[in-house]
This record gives sequence, C-alpha cells and structure tokens, in this order.
Amino acid sequence: RFILMQPWEFGRLPASWMEPLLGNVDEVWAYTSSVKQCYVDSGIDPDLVSIVPLGVDPERFRPDAVPFAYDTDKRFKFLFVGGTLYRKGIDLLLRAYYEAFDPAEDVCLVIKDMGANSFYRDQNARRRIEQLQAAPECADIIYRADNLRGTEIPGLYTAADALVHPYRGEGFGLPVAEAMACGLPVIVTA
Repeated sequence: RFILMQPWEFGRLPASWMEPLLGNVDEVWAYTSSVKQCYVDSGIDPDLVSIVPLGVDPERFRPDAVPFAYDTDKRFKFLFVGGTLYRKGIDLLLRAYYEAFDPAEDVCLVIKDMGANSFYRDQNARRRIEQLQAAPECADIIYRADNLRGTEIPGLYTAADALVHPYRGEGFGLPVAEAMACGLPVIVTA
C-alpha cells in the first residue's frame, strides 16, 4: 500500500498533484481535520483520508529543558520557529515588530527559520529579515537558518518569553504545540 502524508494547509491541492495522487495513492494521512478537508475539497474520496495527528514528546519538550544561549542581552525574547513564508505570516510579524518596538527597548525577535537552505530556499523572507537587521531604527532581530540538533530545539522555547505565529494557513502548528509543552505562552491568529 502507498500512503501519502503530505501536509497542505492553504486551500485546494495543486492541480499537478491530482493525477499522481488519484492514480497511485491508496490512503492519505492528514494531521488535522482542516488538512483532511483540503484533500476532500480537492476531490479526494473522504474514505481515503484518515486523520493521524502529530505529537510532541513530553520527555524532550518540557518547561525545564536547558535554555538555548541566544546571542543577545535583551531581556524579553519573542520567538518564531518555522519556514519564513507568506503562508506562515512572517511578513505580518516583521511589520508588527518593526512598528511596535524601537532599538532602545529591551526586546528581541528570534527567528529560527526552517528549510531556508533547502525546500524553502527560494521563497523565504531571509532578505527582508536581513534588511530589518541592518536598519538602525529596528529593534533587535536574531535570525538563524542553520540546522540544530534535536536536543537543542526545546531550549529555543525555554529561552524565550513568547512564541509568535501569525499564520494565514497552518495544517497543525507543531511549534505551537512544542512551545506549549515547554510552558511558553503563544500568540497566534484566530
């Protein structure tokens, strides 16, 4: 049996996926009911789509995880973890942060980009983030696109003060669940 577990969070599936999917896939696993609905709305038989949610390992993601050492002396740290994509609302976050804070304030935005050097290479916000980092009127921004060890990821959350995810489309929101497991408050869209 061929099972597809490909998240899709933003409207109908790409048309180029439909023929291979309909002709080759025996079953689709979706993280959430909203992801399942994207497949069904695109023409996939609902009986072929099962919900198989993601999970968070509570042995790793917990409030006492060793905090990551951010390179900042700013006291309050907002954190964004994920692909810096339009769908994830990174443009909204950068604009709101730029408008709300100035360099004299004791605040920092930490952006841990995912996939910036691979699958999101040509669609991330790295250039815009670098422009803001260089702007003297912008509050501190730390940008990381490197790969971290799995043992370091929980510390991203425990070293921060709030996770911010103003997404336009999200199939599950694993960083939100990981942050909450670490006891970190989250700020998300409705």
